[in-house]
Parts: sequence; structure tokens; C-alpha cells
Amino acid sequence: MTVNFNKLYPWSDIETVTIDGQVMVKIPKFYIKVGKAPEGSVRAGKKCYMISGHKKDGYHIHPAFMRNGEIQPCFYIGAYEAYNAGSGKAGSASGKTPWVSMTNPQAIQYCNARNTGTGEQAGWHLQNIYERAAISLLMMIELGTPNVQTAIGAGNVSSSAAVATGGTNASWRGIHEFWGNVWEHCDGFKTDASCIGQIFDNKGNGTYKSTGVVVAGGWIKSCAEATGTDFDCNDVFIPSVSDSTEGNGTYSDYCWVSANCVYYASGDWDNGAMDGAFAFNVHTAASSSGTGVGLRLAKYPES
Repeated sequence: MTVNFNKLYPWSDIETVTIDGQVMVKIPKFYIKVGKAPEGSVRAGKKCYMISGHKKDGYHIHPAFMRNGEIQPCFYIGAYEAYNAGSGKAGSASGKTPWVSMTNPQAIQYCNARNTGTGEQAGWHLQNIYERAAISLLMMIELGTPNVQTAIGAGNVSSSAAVATGGTNASWRGIHEFWGNVWEHCDGFKTDASCIGQIFDNKGNGTYKSTGVVVAGGWIKSCAEATGTDFDCNDVFIPSVSDSTEGNGTYSDYCWVSANCVYYASGDWDNGAMDGAFAFNVHTAASSSGTGVGLRLAKYPES
């Protein structure tokens, strides 16, 4: 059976909008349940992600739509990797040179700098792990595979430099360069001295919780399922089992990990098949910067 995702919520309500002069993509709220595929189905007995537009038994709101303990109707993600819009502000537009060479605190600062008032000038922030995971999940369900490079396009992953925003085939529902081109700073995840993952609480308060999961470097085979007070690893994709051989991976993407490091997503211009929607990098300290590392804006609804 062929599914027309253009008529199926939440894909049907994903749209490109302009807010405060920035090109953003609206991701409408959804609820999630993770379990085993039922008997008689193609993937019977295997891990299965189920989403719904409204609350149902066994489902919970995806944490990407939580802010200060309140459910949000949507969030907005930059349609493009951020560029330097001047006055220390990150922007989102096509045909721009990606803004690179900033530390993680600076990336947060450049996104927050757009918060100059109310309405369109409020709710701006650096993308976080829950927002990245929500988008990756919707991609995987629609495409029927986590391998977005094969399903859509490799992106700029085998060159010697970044290209202008919107300049590659790595595009899904208006979101460009979600993989490849430059690494992207993300908020909400880091490793401790033992490479155990620390994640934002799932209530949207920005408080870190220890997952107890040791992040596994290599080609990603499976992701963590640990749960605890105010966190559920099933809401995100934290590599917990990896392999040194590409063919033994199941997500088709790679994980880099070191102690006391922050989270980058996407991959850059020369990582090849290691890049993708599930590429996971916690290999660099928050105080580090590099010419291959940029950022992407996100925004909560107007308030």
C-alpha cells in the first residue's frame, strides 16, 4: 500500500514560513509511542515508532513540543543552516555562506540574540536534540529507512568546502542541508567524564538529566532505550551500540564520542557516508570551534 504523506498529519501540516524575515519550517506537534510491531505486519516483533496528532492511550507528547512545562502547538526550524545576519544574530536564508567557527555558548548566544521583543521577536533559540530527533523521526517514517542519503541525496559530503545554503540535494520538506555541508551545534545533550549522555529534561525546562547510557562510537547499530525521571531515550536517537564496520550498522550513519563534549549534528563536507540525519557527534568540547562547524536557528511559537 502506498501512503500519501502529503495528506497525512503531521506531514500534511509541515510548511515553510517567514518569521522576522527568517525562512523557517513549521513542524506541528505530535504524540509518540514506541513499542513492537504487531504480529502479521512486515516488521512484526521489531521496534516500532508510532505517532498521532492527538493524545491516545500509551502515547505521550514528543518533548520537542514542550517549553517550560507547557505543550506547544509546533516549533519552527531554520530552513537553512544559519548565516551571519549582522549584530551578532543568526539568520536563515537561501544562498548564504554558512556561519562557522563559534563555540557552543556562542552558537546559543547568536540564536538568542534574535529575542528582542514579543511575537516574532521572541522564542528564538539554538536547535536542540529533541527538535532534531522529531524531524529525523518524521523523515525515517516517511522514507521507510534511516538512510536519507540513499533515499533523497548524498548532500555536500565529498568535497573540500561548504557550499551556499540551499545548494545541495540534501533537502526534505523545505529543510535544506539537514545533513552534510557543515556540522551544526545543538543544545540539550552532552557527555560526562565517563562518556555517559546527559540530556535536557523532557518537560522543556532545560535541566540536564543523566541517562546512564554510555554513548557508543562507530557505525550506529542501535539506539538507547533507557528511561528515568523526566527523560526517555526512546524520544531521541542516542547511539548505544555501534560497530567499526559500515556494513554492520543499521542507521547508515556514524557516531563520534569523547568525554565532556557537546553535541553536533549533520556531518560536514568531507565525511561521506558517515553523514546523515542520524549522524551523532559528541567529540568536541563546548569551548572549541572550527571552520566546519556552524549552527541552525529554531523558534517556539509566538507568545
